Amino acid sequence: MKTRIEKPDCPKPGTAQWCARAIRTFLADDSPLLIGLLARIVSKDPRVLIVGSAMDGRKALCNASMLAPDLVITDLNMPGMDGRELTHRLKQMRNPPAVVVATADDTSEARERCLAAGANAFLVKAGNLAPQLLSTIQEIFADHYSQPQGCGM
Repeated sequence: MKTRIEKPDCPKPGTAQWCARAIRTFLADDSPLLIGLLARIVSKDPRVLIVGSAMDGRKALCNASMLAPDLVITDLNMPGMDGRELTHRLKQMRNPPAVVVATADDTSEARERCLAAGANAFLVKAGNLAPQLLSTIQEIFADHYSQPQGCGM
């Protein structure tokens, strides 16, 4: 899967520094507290840039379509449109983002529905969510972590 990676301002040409590439991330959850928690977790990765959030599935689809994130982290149960349908619609986009569903619904049915809709990962909101989420982001974007690009590229 191809993703778009945005580069922040680069140092002056001829320097030996590399530009860090941001993983543009959008958060979707019906709880503002959980959006804040997810933001704190993913912000521990210096390559993650949060570009927006929404507390409703329809708003998440509309905003993510305009913002073109590399990664969407969504809850399963939201008003307007659930995370499974959001995932399905995001994956139909021309350049679809990676999608991680993070939910309290720990059933095999929920997992199967989300993965069938195209989710790259399904995580359960539990005490170990932070390390699992950070690890999942590193796995999804492994090629971007292992091969930094110079600014002139």
